[in-house]
Amino acid sequence: MGAEWATMSRFARTAVLSAALIACLSVLCASASARLAYRIAISAPGQPRTLLYAEEYGQGPILLLPHGLGASTFTWRHILPALAREYRVIALDLKGFGRSEKPYDRHYSAADQAALVAAFIRKRELVDVTLIGHSFGGTVALLSALRLNRGPHSIERLVIIDAPALKQNFSDVAQLIRAPGLPYAVMTATPPELVARLLLGYVRAPGRAASEDDIRGYAEPFYDLGSRHAFIATAQAILNANKRRTGAHYRAIQQPTLLVWCRRDRVVPLATGRRLKRLLPNAELAVLKRCNHLPQDEVPKALLATLQSFLEY
Repeated sequence: MGAEWATMSRFARTAVLSAALIACLSVLCASASARLAYRIAISAPGQPRTLLYAEEYGQGPILLLPHGLGASTFTWRHILPALAREYRVIALDLKGFGRSEKPYDRHYSAADQAALVAAFIRKRELVDVTLIGHSFGGTVALLSALRLNRGPHSIERLVIIDAPALKQNFSDVAQLIRAPGLPYAVMTATPPELVARLLLGYVRAPGRAASEDDIRGYAEPFYDLGSRHAFIATAQAILNANKRRTGAHYRAIQQPTLLVWCRRDRVVPLATGRRLKRLLPNAELAVLKRCNHLPQDEVPKALLATLQSFLEY
């Protein structure tokens, strides 16, 4: 090849280099165009119209990913690229989080969010969807499936990760979110990076320190004061719903469901996952080691392998 290159005319060399450059640019452009980011107006009964933000990657069967409390599409960054090689992955910012609209209202319960997710699925005309929800997003995924079970856009499968979907005991610190005015005063006075650092310290296993990039990624939405209201309103809704969560309605979910739990989850204990498995007619439970409540950050390879095994079955 070296000898052939040396004997080429300047014109021939230029032509070869130009062709190579065009090929490289076409690959880069194709890669860039594989990502679709947009905001879409969604209406749900009893709620004002809300702009939701979503990012889409890849092609194939549809995976829709709602995140947990205080998170955003950023939370899926470690597992999304691998999933997008075989699936059309839609990472969705729930109302009040990430780049979605953050209205100062009280419609932040799991049921409120599920109504918006179901409306998003209908408006985007998505079919045969697998919902993969983490924590609060897992509860939203379960309720979304219940909403859609009688329509043309029913959910095909579910993956529920460390979700507070049943009644449990919350810590005394969590109960402080009920104190009138206190959570707003604390959240307003606390820099976003410190908010993110404290939250990550709570949901990660001891010894798994968050990187500065992680802290900045989780902190970014909290620069919008609406995000702080959404966080507080959602946390209060979770505590209010905790009084009446028997889970009996989950028996109507017939879809194959994978429950993924961290063995030493201090936020939503493994016992909740085991109880949920007994309620869901077609569920299996996978238990991950060396994580607390954020497996997509703490043990992404183990989580990805667990997801792929279920999705490929």
